[in-house]
Amino acid sequence: MKKVMLSALLAMAAMGTQAATKPAVESSAVVNGTIVLAKDGTVQTAVVDDPAKYGQPIADMVRNAALQWHFQPVLQDGQPVVAKASMHARVVLTQKPDGNYSARIKGVTFGDPDPNDTSTLRADKKIIPHYPQDAIRARVQGTVYVALHVDRSGHVTQAVAEQVNLGVQGQEGVLAHYREVLAHSALSTIQKWTFLPPTTGKLSKDDSWTVHVPVTYNLNVVGAPKSNHVWQTYVPGPYTPAPWVDRPDVDAADALADDGLRTDGAGPTLLNHG
Repeated sequence: MKKVMLSALLAMAAMGTQAATKPAVESSAVVNGTIVLAKDGTVQTAVVDDPAKYGQPIADMVRNAALQWHFQPVLQDGQPVVAKASMHARVVLTQKPDGNYSARIKGVTFGDPDPNDTSTLRADKKIIPHYPQDAIRARVQGTVYVALHVDRSGHVTQAVAEQVNLGVQGQEGVLAHYREVLAHSALSTIQKWTFLPPTTGKLSKDDSWTVHVPVTYNLNVVGAPKSNHVWQTYVPGPYTPAPWVDRPDVDAADALADDGLRTDGAGPTLLNHG
């Protein structure tokens, strides 16, 4: 297992003068798979997609944890039914004093964007944020996890960057500057998005919705294939909950699949993490 963990710790670019105390670095991956729920909300089966990508010990850990989860029963026409859902679990690695690594599931989300699913919020008009020149010049990469408040017309009324993870190290003041740069880029564009409100299911009766979207800034060479690194190493930013959400899920903020879009309340409701 140590070999799996060591391969996950990628070299990070240094930026500016290093602080006396380096910011905490985190290595993680989003482990994707599928669960099948019984009528009583227990998990019948749990499957991790392509377990060799993450390492068998990691895949086994996620699968065994999923089998202990319990959900609200999924109802159809008022009756509980067997249900299937995709899962995305953020697994974080931590180095121990002996040099080995331990792993934990930080958060998990369920479901994938489906343009044909009328029971959840769907993106109608999407504009891709521009990569800020300031960040490009400094070779700064990162991911901004955005929460949006969407009204019945499908327009964004509020937006907040819940978390900004950076793929560089440096003084905290410098990191804070680039978190703000990337967050401003993401928010100024994504607030112009429009959505198609749900027309069926439990969410169709709501007056507004909260949707979560990750915006990734990567410095890829033009024409080069997209990076397929499963494990990413980064400096996690502080978590800022959306002010309009009564019970924000801090652990699920960055547990989204690449290019994912998650609407609060959609999909099965997890009652416990086992």
